[in-house]
Amino acid sequence: MLWFLSTIMFCVAEDSPVLPEHRTVLDLTSFRESLMDNNRSDTDPDKPNVTLGFLTSFKDIGRLVIAGAIPLAVDAVNWCPGLLPTRRLRFVAVDTGDPDSPLPLRKMTQMREEGVDAFIGLDAACEHEALLAAAWGMTALSYRCSDSKVSDKRKYATFARTLPPGSKVSKSLVSLLEYFGWRRMTLLVANDSSSVQIGDALAALAHRRGVHVVERVALPADYLTKDNTTLKEIVMRTHRRTRVYVVVSDTYALVDLVRFMQEKGLLDLGEYVVISLEAQEFYDPSKEHQYIRRDFEASWLAADPLPFRSVLLLSPGTPINPQYDFFQELVRKYSASEPFHVPFHPFIKVEVPMYAGLAYDAVMLYASALTDALADNVSAKDGEAVFRYIRNRSYESILGFSMLVDESGDAEGNYTVMALVQNENSSIRARMRPVARFTHQGRNELPKLRLERPINWISGHPPLSEPVCGFDGEKCGNTPHDWRMTTVYSICCFITVFAGIFIFRHYRYEHKLACLLWKVDIRDLTVFGATSSSDSPRLLEDCPQPRPAWRDDEGGRIQCNVGVYKGNTVHIYHVYKTRVDLTRELRKEMIQIREMRHENINPFIGACVDPPNICVLTLYCVRGSLQDVLSNADLHLDMMFTASLVMDLIKGMIYLHESDIVSHGNLKSSNCMVDSRWVLKVADFGMHELRASQDEPLPTRVQEARLRSSLWRAPELLRAAVPPPRGTQKGDVYSFGVVLFEILARVGPWGRPEPPVDYVRALVSQGGSDPFRPPVQEVRVDCPAYLRSCMQECWAEDPDERPDFKLVKVKLRVLHSGLHSNIFDHMLSIMEKYASNLEAVVRDRTDKLRQEKKKTENLLLRMLPKPVAEQLLRGEKVAAESFDCVTIYFSDIVGFTSLSALSTPMQVVDLLNDLYTCFDSIIGHYDVYKVETIGDAYMVASGLPLRNGDTHAAEIASLALRLRDAVATSFAPPARRHSLPQRIALRIGINSGPCVAGVVGLKMPRYCLFGDTVNTASRMETTGEAMKIHVSEACKNLLDKLGGFVLEERGVIQIKGKGDMRTFWLEGRDSSRVRPPLPDLLGGGQSCVSLAECKGDRRPLQDGRNGSAPAIHFGQFRTDKSHVALFE
Repeated sequence: MLWFLSTIMFCVAEDSPVLPEHRTVLDLTSFRESLMDNNRSDTDPDKPNVTLGFLTSFKDIGRLVIAGAIPLAVDAVNWCPGLLPTRRLRFVAVDTGDPDSPLPLRKMTQMREEGVDAFIGLDAACEHEALLAAAWGMTALSYRCSDSKVSDKRKYATFARTLPPGSKVSKSLVSLLEYFGWRRMTLLVANDSSSVQIGDALAALAHRRGVHVVERVALPADYLTKDNTTLKEIVMRTHRRTRVYVVVSDTYALVDLVRFMQEKGLLDLGEYVVISLEAQEFYDPSKEHQYIRRDFEASWLAADPLPFRSVLLLSPGTPINPQYDFFQELVRKYSASEPFHVPFHPFIKVEVPMYAGLAYDAVMLYASALTDALADNVSAKDGEAVFRYIRNRSYESILGFSMLVDESGDAEGNYTVMALVQNENSSIRARMRPVARFTHQGRNELPKLRLERPINWISGHPPLSEPVCGFDGEKCGNTPHDWRMTTVYSICCFITVFAGIFIFRHYRYEHKLACLLWKVDIRDLTVFGATSSSDSPRLLEDCPQPRPAWRDDEGGRIQCNVGVYKGNTVHIYHVYKTRVDLTRELRKEMIQIREMRHENINPFIGACVDPPNICVLTLYCVRGSLQDVLSNADLHLDMMFTASLVMDLIKGMIYLHESDIVSHGNLKSSNCMVDSRWVLKVADFGMHELRASQDEPLPTRVQEARLRSSLWRAPELLRAAVPPPRGTQKGDVYSFGVVLFEILARVGPWGRPEPPVDYVRALVSQGGSDPFRPPVQEVRVDCPAYLRSCMQECWAEDPDERPDFKLVKVKLRVLHSGLHSNIFDHMLSIMEKYASNLEAVVRDRTDKLRQEKKKTENLLLRMLPKPVAEQLLRGEKVAAESFDCVTIYFSDIVGFTSLSALSTPMQVVDLLNDLYTCFDSIIGHYDVYKVETIGDAYMVASGLPLRNGDTHAAEIASLALRLRDAVATSFAPPARRHSLPQRIALRIGINSGPCVAGVVGLKMPRYCLFGDTVNTASRMETTGEAMKIHVSEACKNLLDKLGGFVLEERGVIQIKGKGDMRTFWLEGRDSSRVRPPLPDLLGGGQSCVSLAECKGDRRPLQDGRNGSAPAIHFGQFRTDKSHVALFE
């Protein structure tokens, strides 16, 4: 297999005569080169085989995924020259079915009779298999068996395993206790066999290492929350005798223990620690949210994860080998091949359990030990002798750890210490993550703890094993003290309390800054489609359907300013920066804005600081901005309504000036939002740190909008070389005066027509005794004098002469006083008028929509047959319909190709337009349906979609004669108006027979005909002659049956694709049975002319029997249908 070139292999080196080791060596390059040169050790046919009997259940897909590690390891051994140089390793896999059945023992017996040398793969319950292997004296290895009984080598003398039994965690736990100096602990052990085994091993080792177990308490094996009374009693009984709790039980017991300790206040100062053991659960970083009761983020701890900062967890470590993902890929590929054939989905990546690495280690451990045994002339079938080379052996695991096999053949394992780590970049505030690992020191030594990151203790340091003075104060003697000591002690306590309050408030504030509660994840934002690039709001009804913001365009930046965030409709203000540094000043500013709450302040929702979508979200107001309201000519604003808007703006600015934001700096009518209750809210203030130094090129519309903002800017700010980014309070008052002018005049900030921005900036900056200001004469006539005077005071040239907003409120108290009694009734009246106006607008738009719908229906009726068009309009599916007999007409212009070459394209278009307009005016008098025109080809059918018996042949024959005469008269010199180099001549062919008709396609649907009848009619036309009508024999028979036509036999001719056919020429009609001539439409004897020369009415003829498709121009002559007679 070609993919096998990428396999990771491991070679053996003997480094120690006391502790034989095999080291993992990643030699991918040399392995590839060896395979490509066909230089593999396992290709030597003269080497004796060493056979492994692999026992696993083929019914369990999870076990088969792991099973791929066995052939991978076997190939690795055979490739590596340092392993089994004189042997070739192979394996035989058997299906053991149900592990509880006797089938595994029978399979072992069968494989022993077939000559296997060792067994591998014994599952979790391996006692009987290990005992049977020991009885036969054969080596047995397991990577999943956790049974504690098989560690007894008096009965299981040949058994080894790479999965550490649960009791092995005791060494790592005691090492952890010694590292932090904890010499006293309370041990809580679940009443099940595995937990009791761990508890016994831990108690025995702690006793040998001088760690005192204050009390050992048994918990129910299947702990439930209703058993929490036991935990409460344990906490109450032991908290005055110990500071360290070790839990060997379910995580539910751990959570309840921590909760009860928190309720009692034991964890507030960080004086206690709880250690939990996860002896058999591997830590998986991709599922870190599962640790601590699986729904940690949704539990009561999500609001306050502080108690779990006193919790440490020990679990088997995750792989640290950088190529372990590659190893997993190889395991999947081996599992998919013989003999396992695991059916992997090509687009779903199946996770490989950690046991695959342990299975790989088991094969490599056996091969390494057997290599040493064979070197000492030990037989591979001597299980007890080979086992002596396995025990007390260290090796490098594929997981990346240094592992040790003890005297009993059990791997010591490698464990990870996990603690609670703050997570600022996620919606989950904290998660359990690795903080320390262990390194093996030797056979009789405890593993050494190695911290990888600091632990976030509550008190800033690890808890003490016991108080400094002991639990009862026995280690600190009592000394006499006088009143001075009491005074000093009281003062110290007061200072400590005061400092504690200060520190707590500071910590809480710093915690608030660090939490980034205002930060928005762009993936939680849904936008309403692309809008303008300016920062101005947009009405929600004008926006398209919503979609996720992070899929908006190829560049990644969203191109809209309205969206939905966590159920709230928001307005999006874009910040054009490539990156944002979360400085302390920026965070303080965001917290200040987020905490602002006032009826007339538009709430700040949050901000996204992840490029390229750096933006600010505020609450969306459905009425738009004040500028939108003022520019709506349909909305009448009387003085009462104006007063309400003005007072809302004043109250919002007073609150803003008294807050930490101090000033707005960019007050204008487009930054004053109006919500659904017609309450004005000030928006777009603050965030100067975020908006400063925007380094991306601004869109043109944004540049224009920001340049136009200077129309509201105070003159002193326009004159300043570097104006303050926050603006000034007096500058806000000037801007308020301009906004007030907009409200009173409703003609923009500087009247109509609005002068250029540069012109206004230049005149305002000049100042002087008579400064340039908005035209006061355009203010509404009913404006009170005090309101006009206040407006002029607000835009005074000298900032000191401008009143502040509190004084403005006093000056306008007369305006404000009228709002108390009847503003609600007035609002209801305004809403009624607004509703009435809206109803009129809806009616007008409904009428326009109805007219457009009628035009669309008429267009569809021209393009498709009426029955088909009506079906489509009703939303029904148009099924294809079969017709027993129809007649089809084909014609084209003789020599059209050469004619097109000698004429200009415009001449050709004019010719075809006139020709087909004439044809369309004629076919309206016949029971026919125009199918299509393609270039110079013209196709007509009769007998569909409405059946007309056999008269379809007569209708087409009469039409063919009429069209031939029209061309001969209307398009012959001097009647034609086209300066063409040659005379126009038609070539016509007709045929009768069955066909199928239906609508084809979704876009620009067409009513198409299918069947051999269509092909034959086309052949009739192509094999015809100029100005003659070529008729098939089938059509001729129908015409004879109907009578009234003169036909001449042409004879038998060769038709392409049809062979020999007898055809006829249609010469004319029997004068005794012919229709009366069509009326002379122009009075000049011409029966048909071009549209350019037509003086009649060009409205389309409505014929219920056909739905003729339009030619280049829609236009037919009106005529009285009574002039046309049908055949008898």
